[in-house]
Amino acid sequence: MVAVVEISPTTRAVVRPAQPGDNAARCELFARVAMESDLVLSVRRDPDFDALYRLQSEDWLSVVVELDGAVEGTGTIVVRDGYVGGAVRKVGYLGDLRLSPVLQGRLLLDRFYGTLLEDVRARYGCELFLTSVIATNERALRALTRPTSRSRRAGRPEYTAAGDFDIRSLHLLLPRRADGSDFRIRRATWNDLTVIAHLLDEDGRTRPFGFVFSETELARRLRAWPGFSIESFYVAEDAAGEIVGSIALWDAAPVKRMVVREYRGAMRRLRAGYNVAAAFLGRPGLPTRGGMLRYQYVTHQAIKSNDPRVLRALLARAHRDVRRTGYHFLSICAPHGSALEPAFRGFHATNLGARLFVVSLPGVDLTDVLPIERWPGFEMALV
Repeated sequence: MVAVVEISPTTRAVVRPAQPGDNAARCELFARVAMESDLVLSVRRDPDFDALYRLQSEDWLSVVVELDGAVEGTGTIVVRDGYVGGAVRKVGYLGDLRLSPVLQGRLLLDRFYGTLLEDVRARYGCELFLTSVIATNERALRALTRPTSRSRRAGRPEYTAAGDFDIRSLHLLLPRRADGSDFRIRRATWNDLTVIAHLLDEDGRTRPFGFVFSETELARRLRAWPGFSIESFYVAEDAAGEIVGSIALWDAAPVKRMVVREYRGAMRRLRAGYNVAAAFLGRPGLPTRGGMLRYQYVTHQAIKSNDPRVLRALLARAHRDVRRTGYHFLSICAPHGSALEPAFRGFHATNLGARLFVVSLPGVDLTDVLPIERWPGFEMALV
């Protein structure tokens, strides 16, 4: 897809597929256009912008927006297998949309967004997508999710709310008092590969957009994800020795790093208190501007019977282990209204609200995904 969009009577932007030669410009754009919230973050994707996509799938389409020969915008659609209505279908994730200030407010999306998704449907057979937006990013919510007469005429994709969630940071500053548990928590071994893959796949089958897991896919991730191994997994066993839950921890820094641009409002106050306590305890404080946050994602979460006691026991063990290594926090997706919410009681945490949407072209049948009865298959570490 190549489109020429008129910005002004004398200026035109070119929307085209990203090429290998765009790598440095896309990395620079991401570093320059920050994620706006009380904690303003610059996302660093160098040296290889596409590395994050290769961890997920062989199929993705990235576009760039050029203005006077300079890359001033980018976005990507990653396509994978997912469960929809109990069957395996192609599903997508729309992410990494960045427009520099010179392109913001130019109504670009109405001019090429629908065509882009039509191309993805024709190329990959994919017509159902997820995307997430930070809850405080009013500009993006207004531009993307609220239909107007103009967007309807343009055939712009439709956004249907799938639920709100917190990007929850479980602080590692203070030790946690051990609490009793009915479950034995241990690190996984290769002997657990089959059981973990089955647990993850069974969990995926119950969710719209659920991930399709096999031993082959899990083994591929263990090979492909940098710093990821079978020992990254924690498993919970019940009294009979059955594995009833799993999580894995992953440091995404080789492919995605968060650098602090600015602390605002509540985050400025939180950092001040955090760093006083950190100095007293001999722990690393939150970084100054230009410093990198050190954290690990909680990934590959599957909790049999949706029992919050299982997740709580897994998180308690992970918290204890990772606290010894100098990280600032564990980052986990916490859907609002989840039955697992009691698992987080007693953890010191900071929340950044976000919203998840199902995205589709006008006229696409959504009966296999709506109403949303379980949180969709969404891996926060990969977006």
